[in-house]
Amino acid sequence: MTAPNFNNYIAATSAPSNIAIVKYWGKKGIQEPVNPSISFTLSKSITKTSISYSQSDRDLSIDFLFEGKSKEAFIPKLKTLRERLINHLPFLKSGSLKIESSNTFPHSSGIASSASSMASIARALYNIQIQIDPDVTANDKQAFISEMARLGSGSACRSTMPGWVLWGETQVLSKSHNKYGISINTYIHPMFNDLQDTILVIRKGAKSVSSSIGHQLMENHPYRDGRIKQANKNTELLLEALKNGDFEAFAKVSEEEALSLHGLMMSSSPAYTLLAPESLRAIKRIIKFREHHHIPLTFTLDAGPNIHLIYPKSQSKIVLPFIEEHLRVLCDNEEVIFDEISLQ
Repeated sequence: MTAPNFNNYIAATSAPSNIAIVKYWGKKGIQEPVNPSISFTLSKSITKTSISYSQSDRDLSIDFLFEGKSKEAFIPKLKTLRERLINHLPFLKSGSLKIESSNTFPHSSGIASSASSMASIARALYNIQIQIDPDVTANDKQAFISEMARLGSGSACRSTMPGWVLWGETQVLSKSHNKYGISINTYIHPMFNDLQDTILVIRKGAKSVSSSIGHQLMENHPYRDGRIKQANKNTELLLEALKNGDFEAFAKVSEEEALSLHGLMMSSSPAYTLLAPESLRAIKRIIKFREHHHIPLTFTLDAGPNIHLIYPKSQSKIVLPFIEEHLRVLCDNEEVIFDEISLQ
């Protein structure tokens, strides 16, 4: 009897984090959104992933290292991802998988690491599959990888492509889909193609409530239906603002979405307050500065206290001194991260 011919395969990839302007909050089925969301991917906040896979006839084993250290707590998430992907990637049935991951940005700093992590893992797994069997390819590679990333972390589907991405069905765009993100870069006014995203790290450390729990709280939230209606309307308004180069309309949606997200958390059961006193001070200073100087400047937040300050690159000369003089002092250990949109 001839012994099976087992081989080893390696894939190294990377993927950026993204920041949502219209928020994904609440899901159905397996990681499908109850409302559309729109984000842009970041340039410098990247997860790098290397995967080595060895074939064998044993059930799949998984090792995960983050920045050189074993992270057993991440293994259950990877096992869940494997179960969801096994029909798409047949090699995941057996063998051994070693995943090594690292970030270019600080952990627990207000940058969505789950999005960039799962997006980079999805890319690497796809690359291994086509090494093993080049005939197993998708008709739409971009959509396929985005869908695989979504099965690991919903917002990860928006981190598999550059620039502006829409995820979730909306009547405004017929090609929109709940299973994967789509690029909307062709709809975007040049004003929004050089946005700066300066992250004010108000509080470092893990969030007091995970995004997964936050999504679960939306299932029976008293304002659930109103939130879905709001997000759909804001998706339409944001697409129009992005197309027309209307920063004022963009800012209105961005801030309403950010504060609505925190309002939903504060009115859920159990309730969570994720904003810090310094978050509110920073927001007041940002609005006052914008009104005084009449410049395009806005902010958003994810489910945490840290603030993403968003403005066109042309405004850097006036905004950067403001950050140094009035906002940095509000940050944990005065930490500020300077990033920007990535279109490549």
